[in-house]
Formats: sequence, C-alpha cells, structure tokens
Amino acid sequence: MKAVVYGGPFQVAVAEVPEPKLEAETDAIVEVELSAICGSDLHIYHGKIAGVLPGTVLGHEFVGRIVEKGSLVPLALGERVVGSFQVACGDCPACRKGQYFACLKGGVYGFGLALGNLQGAQAERVRVPFARTSLFPIGDLPAEEALLAGDILTTAYGGVRPFLEPGMSVAVVGSGPVGLMAQMVAHALGAGPVFAIDPEESRLEKAQALGSLPVHPKAEDPVARVRKATEGLGADLVVEAVGGDGEALKLALRLAGPGGVVSSLGVPTAEKLEYPWLPAFSRGITLRSALANIPRWIEEVLALQRVGRLKGRFVFSHRLPLAEAAEGYRLFHERQATKVALVP
Repeated sequence: MKAVVYGGPFQVAVAEVPEPKLEAETDAIVEVELSAICGSDLHIYHGKIAGVLPGTVLGHEFVGRIVEKGSLVPLALGERVVGSFQVACGDCPACRKGQYFACLKGGVYGFGLALGNLQGAQAERVRVPFARTSLFPIGDLPAEEALLAGDILTTAYGGVRPFLEPGMSVAVVGSGPVGLMAQMVAHALGAGPVFAIDPEESRLEKAQALGSLPVHPKAEDPVARVRKATEGLGADLVVEAVGGDGEALKLALRLAGPGGVVSSLGVPTAEKLEYPWLPAFSRGITLRSALANIPRWIEEVLALQRVGRLKGRFVFSHRLPLAEAAEGYRLFHERQATKVALVP
C-alpha cells in the first residue's frame, strides 16, 4: 500500500510499504478515508523527535472504516470511525483512572520508538491496537469534522471544559489550530468575553469570525487590554496554545486574574521555565498542564459535533491527495497552511 514515509529532516515521501496485519485479537485494520498533517508532525519533519527512524510511516490523525478486526473488538466491520491519536489499552491502572495519556501499554501513531513504534495513519490503511478504547464511531459526520475530534479539538476541549463556568472571561494565547479550537469550545460552553492573542493578522481574522476579541501583541499590551475589559482583574481562564520556549506561558501567567487558571496546552520545547512563584502565589493562580487525554473527552466532543455546536472544519486550508503529502508538509512548514488534509 502507499503511505507517507519519513526519510530524515525535511524529507518525506510517498512510498510502497507492507500492508498492516492484525497482531492481536484487540486490533482492527482501518481503511483510511482522510488523514491530516498536524502541527506536532512538523517536529518530526524538522528532525527534533528522537527515535523516529527513516522508513517510519507518519501521521496520527485519521478517520476511516473498519475492514478487519480481532474477536475482542466490539465495533462492526464497515463501521465508520475516528481514531484517537493516543492508543490506550483501557485496562491498566492509569486507564482505569481515566488518565489514558499515561497508559502503560499505549503509544502514538508515527512517533517512533519512544511512543510505541506504531506505524502512522498517513496511509491507505492503518493497524489500530486496543481498538475498543482507541476507535470511536462517527456515523455520517463529515470527515474533516470527525478527524478533529481524534486530536486537536478534543485536546482543546480537555484544556477548557474542566475549568470553565458560564460567563467566565477567557484569554487564549495563540490562534493556531489548537488555539482556535479552544476559542470555539469556550464559546460553545458559555464563556463570557474570549480574547484571542496572536501576532498574525490572518489568525486573528479567524478568531474574530468565531466571536473572539482579537488582540495583536505588537500593536497593544495584551495584559492591559484584558485587564481593562475585566475591571482591572485579568482573565478567569487563560489557555496557552503555543508551547515552544515558554514565552507564551509567561504571558499567560500575567494574563490570569485573581484565582484564575492557566491551562497549558502547547507542546514545550524547553525543559525548564522560570516560574513567577511569588506573583502566582499572591494572586492564587493555578497552573494546569492540560495534556491531551483524548479517550476521556472524545464522546462529549462527538456529541457536540453531531448537534452542530462544534464546527471546526474551517481550520483546514488545504485538501491534497496523499501523493502530494510532501507539498503539504512544505506548505505547513512555511506557514502557508493552517491545516492540511490528505486523501488516500
């Protein structure tokens, strides 16, 4: 079959690879209807993920149909499903506590030796381990919508839903795909004013279309703007959706009002951050690392998608055939794309 294969830093290609096969009675084989390039795939593309060897099939976001399954998979052949990017067994101590991201037997598709050595989903077919807890029926949901539930939309949902009460003020640092999803979730769940902070005008335009209040950090002081609009207090909930070297998280901590929560969603590249301990202590700020926990929240997300409360397909800027995946990676790397869908 054809699949997107890693060849080294800045090198991806579509190649013939072996067909996936069932390896356990808990496995399923999914024929991929749509996959996508995620921002975290760029870390691999840039050569920054240790253990991703040349020849690895990339991709962890997908929807498709079950074409083969083991005897312990309760889903039906032919059923249309979305895959959680996190594979979780459902039975280990972490899974039983609902902390699926810490599954002792789990992994992430296409992320190499450190995360389970699972072959990815930017392919015609993909093997899904522990299908009972890693695949979710989607019925007739549009593929672009359902695919988001398997990763970035549910990641955003898990970073907002536990901390938000109706009417709360929300500030989102970063209006990339995850930041936009976080804003959409906040609006859907009854937030008060939602501030979108990003230095790119095109992203702020998308945020404004969602109903968020755009704040360009190079044109105005975002802390002063948010405090002015919140009676001098700051935001009740701040979502950091950038990661990187920690500068966005530093801003998020300054944006939070007394008793506020900072929900950190962005993937960090720095090991340490100088934490403003005294200011955070004196204002009662809570910092939560809202690591993606897809199986925990995905059913709620899918339910909201089915009734039209969450509609995120606007985040896709390109839809390309699988054969043009290398072009999709280039566009994403050069920030000419917000999200790229790949059609096998």
